[in-house]
Amino acid sequence: MKLKRINKKANGDPSRELTETEKISQLQKVADRIDKMKLGDYVNYVNRPGHIIWVNLLGGIARGVGLTIGATLVIAVLFKILSILISMNIPYLTEILQDIVQIVKTTPGVEKIHGIGDMEPIGNTVISSDIGIKE
Repeated sequence: MKLKRINKKANGDPSRELTETEKISQLQKVADRIDKMKLGDYVNYVNRPGHIIWVNLLGGIARGVGLTIGATLVIAVLFKILSILISMNIPYLTEILQDIVQIVKTTPGVEKIHGIGDMEPIGNTVISSDIGIKE
């Protein structure tokens, strides 16, 4: 295989054949680039499908657990803020929150939540400080 000069800035005709030293120099540059890309590690990784499955399984489990914990924390904070707003008994806001509680209460598939703590009556619904709903 004949290697031709790629760099046109070099002195001489770009169509001339490279010397052995130039060939070795270019091959060394290619080898250095392959080392920097860690192509060998990638080839080893791709040739082990069991390892790929295992890594992706663990990554998926970690993402699922992280999503669950994060969503739980966000919802808990929102419920705490909601409970504080309900306890403040602000006229229009309390009515809106009562509507939200009523929607949650009448949604099919949502079980009644029994809270622990001090109960505060709001309309026909009793809501605990933990946002537990009781009739």
